[in-house]
Parts: sequence; structure tokens; C-alpha cells
Amino acid sequence: DWFRSLFWKEEMELTLVGLQCSGKTTFVNVIASGQFSQDMIPTVGFNMRKITKGNVTIKVWDIGGQPRFRSMWERYCRGVNAIVYMVDAADMDKLEA
Repeated sequence: DWFRSLFWKEEMELTLVGLQCSGKTTFVNVIASGQFSQDMIPTVGFNMRKITKGNVTIKVWDIGGQPRFRSMWERYCRGVNAIVYMVDAADMDKLEA
């Protein structure tokens, strides 16, 4: 494992999109640091964070979900390795919309 770690590293980019208050930033914070906070401020525009776990580094684009930022989604989804659409399954009003 140690020897392999000298030569093998993986990097990828991931974009998180979804409606406002769906938990995108909370998800990034929990993955990056294990910290959960109830008191989150809505993302204005976007946040970018690099998360390294072992030999894997993921550049995460956390895009604001408010209607005025949705036109940006396509720009941040181009060329990434994965796109994750976050849904707050506890918010039944948004699920039915």
C-alpha cells in the first residue's frame, strides 16, 4: 500500500447542483471534515473545495441553488467527471413541485 501510494494518485472534478437548501454545502463539509452544522448560509454563486482522502483528490464545485444561479449550472458541469443532483428528501413540498 505504501509503495503503491508513491506512484498512484487520482484526481477528479465533481459538480453538485440542486435546489436551494438541499444540503449541497453541508454534504461537502461532512465529506471534507466530518463536521455537520445546522446553521448554514445559502451559497451565493459557488464554492470550490479540494478534498483529499488517501490518494484521491476531488475538486468539488458547490453551486448555489437559488433560481438566479441556475443559469451557471451548465458552465460548471462541463468537463467534470461527475455531476450530483442533490435533493432534500425531507422537504416534501419541493419533491412534489
